[in-house]
Amino acid sequence: MTYDVTTFGELVVDLLPSSGAADLSFVAKPGGAPANVAAGVARLGLKAAMITKVGEDVFGRAAVAALAATGAATDAITTTRAHSTALAVVTRGVGGDAEYLFYRENCADAQLDAKEIPARIIAASRVLHFGTLSLATPSSAAAQRQALSLAKAGGVIVSIDPNFRSNFWRDRETMRQAGLEMIQAANIVKLSRDELRLLAGADSAKAARKLWHPDLFLLAVTDGSRGAEVFTSEESVRVPAPAVDAVDTVGCGDAFAASMLATLVRSGMQAPRGEALREMALRACAAGAIVATRPGAMETMPSWSEIDAFV
Repeated sequence: MTYDVTTFGELVVDLLPSSGAADLSFVAKPGGAPANVAAGVARLGLKAAMITKVGEDVFGRAAVAALAATGAATDAITTTRAHSTALAVVTRGVGGDAEYLFYRENCADAQLDAKEIPARIIAASRVLHFGTLSLATPSSAAAQRQALSLAKAGGVIVSIDPNFRSNFWRDRETMRQAGLEMIQAANIVKLSRDELRLLAGADSAKAARKLWHPDLFLLAVTDGSRGAEVFTSEESVRVPAPAVDAVDTVGCGDAFAASMLATLVRSGMQAPRGEALREMALRACAAGAIVATRPGAMETMPSWSEIDAFV
């Protein structure tokens, strides 16, 4: 079996508000940024897999089943009775953007061990996609670096979305250094404009170019309802985001990343040029906009036909 995109990181259960802000009632939905990307790639008709660890509990079983239902392979997901599946409580911040409160104390994915990394899955992958959250805990950090080392040794394309969550890290500088570490190892980078500002000191095109290095061939900077800017070594394009009535923003960036990666895989992992670069960016923004109109993340990832109709 060959996998177009394998993701590494957290598979969690998101607790989303089910009604008004003052009502403490929530609905459980499967999520986690790397898991959402795997689901998004699978929904786009490509072969996807995920490497993670979950608890042998009701949340872990439900999350794995939901990921499998999208078509993504779950063979590389380790389970444990010793640790529980992580939870993320999602609330609405200023402007309606999602804010997260994590319940990850001693959680299963933080305990993923380097010895549990499936080398055969990585060797069979065209792209290995990471976040940075696993780097915040010692065991999973060692596992992530092991996975990265195997990918580099095997010539696997490395993709990174920092997906910073500052309330989980010891301090912002440690978080920033983790992002820089992964970006320096990456061939593809997707980050938000806020993350660009933290990593490069500004949110301009010049700041994005400061992150460039010889092994990088694509960098995308998303900016919510204002669209995105995508860079290659030779050019860049800025595209608007479609106007939609947003339900929530959970998973929008993950849908963007999944669409972008799927387009790159279909093009033979060559950086697109000219109109093809603009088309890729427009489709990725459309994928994010579609998810914004639906509650939840993993289960709302769009298909190619949905993106086609939207564009």
